[in-house]
Parts: sequence; C-alpha cells; structure tokens
Amino acid sequence: MKNLPYVWLGILTIAIAFLFLKPAGSVGSGLGASTADGKRIVFVNSDSLLNNYQFYKDAQKEFENKGYRLQVDLGQKERALQSELQAIQQRASAMTQAELQAADMTLKKKGSELQQYSQQKQAELGQEQAKKNEELYNNIREYVGKVNKENKYEFVLGYSKIGGGILFADESVDVTQKMIEGLNKEYAAKKGDK
Repeated sequence: MKNLPYVWLGILTIAIAFLFLKPAGSVGSGLGASTADGKRIVFVNSDSLLNNYQFYKDAQKEFENKGYRLQVDLGQKERALQSELQAIQQRASAMTQAELQAADMTLKKKGSELQQYSQQKQAELGQEQAKKNEELYNNIREYVGKVNKENKYEFVLGYSKIGGGILFADESVDVTQKMIEGLNKEYAAKKGDK
C-alpha cells in the first residue's frame, strides 16, 4: 500500500514515454511543442500529473480506506482469537488432556483460517489496485491520444524528478498543466455521469 504511488508513477511514466511515435503533421492549436530534427516533442511531469489528477487522488484515498478497513477487520478477528486463547488458558487447569488437545487444534485451525482470510483479502485488494492502475493507464493513454490527434506529436515523454529516464526537460515544452486540466475535466464528466 505504501508503494502504490511509486507503482502508479512507474506505470504513468512508461505509458507517456511510449505514446504516439507518428509522423510530423500540422501544428494543432492546443499544446506547444519543440522540434529536434523536425520531431515534435513535449513532456508531461509524471509526478505533478499524479499529484493533481483527481482520479488518482480519489483512487488513492479509496485504497487507503479499504486498507484501513481491512486492518481493522483483521485486528478484530485476531483479538477475538486472542480472547479465545486467554479463556482456554484460564480454564486449562480444569480441563482434561483431551479437552486441551481439542482446544489447541481448534485454535490452530482458526489461526490458519485467519491467515488464509488475510491473504485472500490482501490478494483481492491487490487485484483491485491492479484494475485501477490499468484504468489510470487507459485514461491517460486515451486522453493523450485525443490531444495528439490535434497536435500530431511524435513524442510525448514522461518526466520524473526521481527515477525518470529524462535528465533535463525544457519547461517551454511542458504540457503537464494542460494535460491535468483536460484529464480532470474528463474525469469530472465521467464521475458526474455515474
């Protein structure tokens, strides 16, 4: 869960970096571009995009809440199991050897079931996160595709201050804010439709 922003940042950087290697076309009216040997190149700051894309912020909050609820649920089940263990320990002197063995087996079985339950719920949460990651990737890719139809970029690069492959990016070809605005506008429209 703590690594979720880094996972999304990696996916986002890869998504943006490999988009739209198309022949140069007419200059659109939307986003500025630079040329390098006739190539139209822009970049998006992946860090800023994630920090300001409402879809990402909502998804992050959703998974934090789900993770917290899962921790609370698992904590309650673990405390119930601990209470049962303590109750058995308090009655242990009055129990027969067979009763103690039966209680021990029951506790071990419940502990194993709790562990399986925990693994299952964490796996389900991981699958949900993977679906959200894919949805994030698709939203960004589709939006950049729409923008590219008008602007005909050959490269839309993803820039990140930490761990990115681009060491320098001229701010004159930074289209991050316009991408954020467009993505948030589309997300708000989709969210409003639901």
